[in-house]
Amino acid sequence: GGVGKTTLATVLYNKISHQFPVYCRIADLSKIYRHDGPIGAQKQILLQTLGEEYLQTCNLHNASNLIQNRLCREKAIIITDNVDQIEQLEKLDVRREWLGAGSRVVIISRDEHILKEYGVDVVYKVPLLNKPDSLQFFCRKAFKLDHIMSSYDKVAFDILRYANGLPLAL
Repeated sequence: GGVGKTTLATVLYNKISHQFPVYCRIADLSKIYRHDGPIGAQKQILLQTLGEEYLQTCNLHNASNLIQNRLCREKAIIITDNVDQIEQLEKLDVRREWLGAGSRVVIISRDEHILKEYGVDVVYKVPLLNKPDSLQFFCRKAFKLDHIMSSYDKVAFDILRYANGLPLAL
């Protein structure tokens, strides 16, 4: 946690969603799943991709059929963030093969095992910041400068060593 997965997903969505006629971003699948169950997550997809008139769906099977039938010829991007159980993906029931040519499904998770078990094609592991980037990031956040203030150099380097390239810690 804290490496920047959600930030990268948000930037990706903002940069490329306009290239897709149909787009959907579920910012916190785990939270929606906890509060509203899998039907709540499917309703998010229906709302964002097809509009409000499809929200009267009352069960998973009907929602899955609607998603499959309405999106089958559409080029779509669907991004799900904060997936923490394989069941969330299985019950969300959005399969890339149901979507039109050129579609993308992006799944953000802390647990690489979930991604592999679900059968994703490519896993991208967000790297930690290297030392120069960590220093620059820390200085911009702590001092609003691109360099360390001289009176803080020892404590700053201790913090950098402790954070070990993790942006949230910095």
